[in-house]
Amino acid sequence: MFRIRLMLIDLHCDTIYSLWEGKGDGDLVSSSLSVDRKKLEGTGSAAQCFALFTPMHEHLGERDRNKSPWQVLNELHDRFVSETEKAGIPQMRKVSDLSDGGVHAVLTTEEGASIEGDISRFEILKEWGVKIFGLTWNHENELAYPNTEGSPFAFDGQLMEKGLKDKGFEAVEECSRLGIIIDVSHLSDGGFADVASIVKGPFVATHSNARSITEVTRNLTDEQLRILADHGGVTGLNFCSAFLSDDKKGESRISDMVRHVMHIYKTAGEDVPAIGTDFDGIDGKLEIPSSDKMYLLHDALHDAGLSERILDKMWYENALRVFASAEND
Repeated sequence: MFRIRLMLIDLHCDTIYSLWEGKGDGDLVSSSLSVDRKKLEGTGSAAQCFALFTPMHEHLGERDRNKSPWQVLNELHDRFVSETEKAGIPQMRKVSDLSDGGVHAVLTTEEGASIEGDISRFEILKEWGVKIFGLTWNHENELAYPNTEGSPFAFDGQLMEKGLKDKGFEAVEECSRLGIIIDVSHLSDGGFADVASIVKGPFVATHSNARSITEVTRNLTDEQLRILADHGGVTGLNFCSAFLSDDKKGESRISDMVRHVMHIYKTAGEDVPAIGTDFDGIDGKLEIPSSDKMYLLHDALHDAGLSERILDKMWYENALRVFASAEND
């Protein structure tokens, strides 16, 4: 594996959705949002994953309520293309693209309802260069069940036991065929188990923490963390306060991030931790408010005892390995 010049891969942000919705001032060149080209360059980013989050139900505003999920996804993709071109951020279509240095954009999706149960549409996603596909968000769809319908603090045992639907199994198999990585961050525990039973190589939780530290449905159990390790997968550290601690103050603190990372590292090993900030999809008081402040977490983890070698793995090598494995399949 070559060594890339810039040293961070973030597996999840909602910046494209936020721009599409009209949030923040500016664009992907420079804005009031947490992620833009200037901030990415400031932190030494090799690649930023931009999720095309397809909003459903109450998250669709008046402007978009008559649009189908597939139509919304296409609009989001158009916005991704226009914003990255304007910002001069090339899209990573294969890992070797990163050897040129500079910041690259990685295209991912969030909310499997976007394909409306039409498995043939994965061919289009492949043409777009989608690298990661999220099966669910917080609502049941044609593919599977989420790990919450409402508050992540409200555990629904019956919902969590439900696995993939028939279309979900088809989706996972088609993604495996096309080299698109499955994301289980919003998936029910039953769905996680189904994905693990049929995916031979790595799958990922792009933005999930440790349920043993903060007992919310969006986080992963120790068993799930070890299953990810067995598959060569990763989980990206989510900066959302609700998934970092249960004090409900809305404060996203570095000290809580360190607790989660150390637990994941000790439970599943050094090949599992990654970064999945969820920037521009989270609210509250953020001790790390934007991409250019990521050095604060790096320093804190180093002070907590993680070596530079392990931090390199968490910052980019683990994610890079997963992307490369999908190309090799």
